[in-house]
Amino acid sequence: MKRKTSAGLFMTAISIIAAVVGFIYYMMNCNTAYFANLGVNPVVIGCIVAAIVLQVVLIIVGMKGQPMWIDILPIAISVFLMLGTINFVSARVNGFAAILTFENNAENMADLSSAIIGIAACLIATVVSIVASFFDVTKEAA
Repeated sequence: MKRKTSAGLFMTAISIIAAVVGFIYYMMNCNTAYFANLGVNPVVIGCIVAAIVLQVVLIIVGMKGQPMWIDILPIAISVFLMLGTINFVSARVNGFAAILTFENNAENMADLSSAIIGIAACLIATVVSIVASFFDVTKEAA
């Protein structure tokens, strides 16, 4: 039986790209002057990397067919992305408040902007992965 791509494939690809961008900005933000003292949170790293790997597995296995166990992957991906995003935000929220109220200067605002971009990318990846979970990666060709 021939299979053709579905909307789920494209949304999963968008989610992968957004998650990779969020991961890169998280790593960049961990090395900024303001947020370097917080270090790297292994939960954020592990969750985002796990979600990216699972999305790649979902695409590869989904292109070959639909085994029964693949139905759990979209849920796991969304959960990993949510956990990573929540931990990213919780680690930065106090710094956001301090920068926006008391420590507002150009360097701190640049550090804050990289965190905001990373969080936004992770949120986009999460929302798109949730929507993508309602679609198959491939569907049977007519």
